[in-house]
Amino acid sequence: MIATPEYDLATLLPHRNDALLLDAVTAVDARHLQARLEVRTGTAFSDAQGSLPAWVGPEIMAQAIAAFSGQRSMRECGRPAAIGLLLGIRSYACTVADFRPGEALLVDVWESSEDEEGRAVFDATMTRDGATVASATLTVFQPPDDSFVHGERCRNG
Repeated sequence: MIATPEYDLATLLPHRNDALLLDAVTAVDARHLQARLEVRTGTAFSDAQGSLPAWVGPEIMAQAIAAFSGQRSMRECGRPAAIGLLLGIRSYACTVADFRPGEALLVDVWESSEDEEGRAVFDATMTRDGATVASATLTVFQPPDDSFVHGERCRNG
């Protein structure tokens, strides 16, 4: 496990400002990434009390997967990853109603499978104070470049 990743989140993720939920990547290797975040008010996902509702858990997990893909792309290709798409979420379970401002969370994602066409499956967990508070399996798709997304935008635009 690489303890000190060589790229910051601005390099790895397209998310900016109030859409970015992660604070840092804490560990990464060929199949796993761990990131941390402190829940803060004023994000694009915050409720009126400043908390992140439980349904935001998969978004946090997806951002960790995007950071994992960004790390891999930087390491293997020397450039940020193309945009990725979340295809599905299975077995999302969360033991809390929300994540409150000031709470520190760790999110771990493990790539359990990938295919040659750009689809991958990740198992993900979120922990608070050493206890698992959320888990899910996410299926993602990363096209080889942004042309897929551009083509879809032009068809729907």
